[in-house]
Amino acid sequence: MKIFRIAVAVAVLPFASYGDVSSGSPVSATRAVDTAIMKQQRDETVKIYLRGVQLAEGDGVLKDLSAAAGFYRKAAEAGYAPAQYDLATLYESGGGVETDLKQAAIWYRKAADQGHAEAQNNLGALYSKGQGVPRNEREAVRWYRLATKQKDPEATSNLGIMYLRGRGVKRNFAQAFELFRRAAEQDYAAAQNNLALMYANGQGVTRDFVAAYAWLDIAAAKLSASSGLRDQIGREMTPDDIARARDLANRKREELAQKEVTPP
Repeated sequence: MKIFRIAVAVAVLPFASYGDVSSGSPVSATRAVDTAIMKQQRDETVKIYLRGVQLAEGDGVLKDLSAAAGFYRKAAEAGYAPAQYDLATLYESGGGVETDLKQAAIWYRKAADQGHAEAQNNLGALYSKGQGVPRNEREAVRWYRLATKQKDPEATSNLGIMYLRGRGVKRNFAQAFELFRRAAEQDYAAAQNNLALMYANGQGVTRDFVAAYAWLDIAAAKLSASSGLRDQIGREMTPDDIARARDLANRKREELAQKEVTPP
């Protein structure tokens, strides 16, 4: 039986923002004053962070990652999770600062401990690869799982890879398939590619070239490698099967597009 290889994709998504959590109602005059001061301090921190984002993205100003890193650091040291995350991505990529994976891990952890899903995912990736921290696949799984609970598609896909490979967890094709499916339904291309290959290989699911071709056709819009795999699988199919697969792909695209415009 021909085996199609699973792709492993872990990406860093820089400059993402993270929603704030509002504080509770004050219970006394003193608490009200303290809350007002905290809010003012937080507002200033957010302004500092957003200035960093503006410089990092070149939004109305000359792009300057080095200057952005300075603003991120100031907001990060004030405890603002999005700034901690973005500063970590700069340390990981070497943008505006010297590459330092240990510093990246430190700042990812600070944001991850505050519940920042993308930081949890990226910290998991560092543990998985042993970059900036000792390699620890169980710890990687723990962070991927926390981000997956927040419906982060990349973390969900990465957790699927851990189940597929039996890394940090007991190998489980059915669980890997389900995780890839969830991330694929969030329009995450790497998961769509890997879901297709599980269909093609009959791992965790009945072998189905029509479904495999359809998901690769969808993933090909973002991953060039998926188009080659789609064509490879297509050579194992009849013209009628390919027509069915294309029809399925079009229906899935419509579903994914509808999810994008439907409020959660």
